[in-house]
Amino acid sequence: PRASTRDYTGGIVGGAGTSFLFQWREGAGAGLHWQLDAGFADPKGQVDPLVFFGGGLGKELTRASADQPLDVLFTAAVGAAFGGNATKFRVPLGVSVGHTFDLDQGMSLTPFVHPRLSVDACGRCGPRNDSRSTLSANFDIGGHWQVNRQFGVRVAASFSGSDLVGTDETVAIGFNWTPAGLVRR
Repeated sequence: PRASTRDYTGGIVGGAGTSFLFQWREGAGAGLHWQLDAGFADPKGQVDPLVFFGGGLGKELTRASADQPLDVLFTAAVGAAFGGNATKFRVPLGVSVGHTFDLDQGMSLTPFVHPRLSVDACGRCGPRNDSRSTLSANFDIGGHWQVNRQFGVRVAASFSGSDLVGTDETVAIGFNWTPAGLVRR
């Protein structure tokens, strides 16, 4: 739920098939970052494997303080997935809300929730290869364990309300790296 200076995450997702993803987040000013996502998905069922790309912004709305305990990050993105029998687009808007608990030896734990609404569209969908769009509600819950100043582990469960881009619940694990020169002190 905080803006990044720069970090890279590689992850694997399971539940609705298997996906591999890579994310690059880069600071763009005080409390602001942009991100690029790319990956490969092999969904369950009669869907061919997909390649996906996306980009987004994160803007801190508030940081935890003595007056209130939560970090809140506004998120906005656009993404597309392409495969042999479908083309899918998604434009989500939401907020990531969490709190960082400092642990011993420089470690920390940040539980978070990330509710969002998205406009979902699918071209060449279903047996008739028609086009459809819908508004959906989506929800992630997870945690980030900062192991040391440069390395962290993220785990999240996602619940999607979209019948166009998948309604299955998924679980993901990601490994996060922040270059040494950019670690927050």
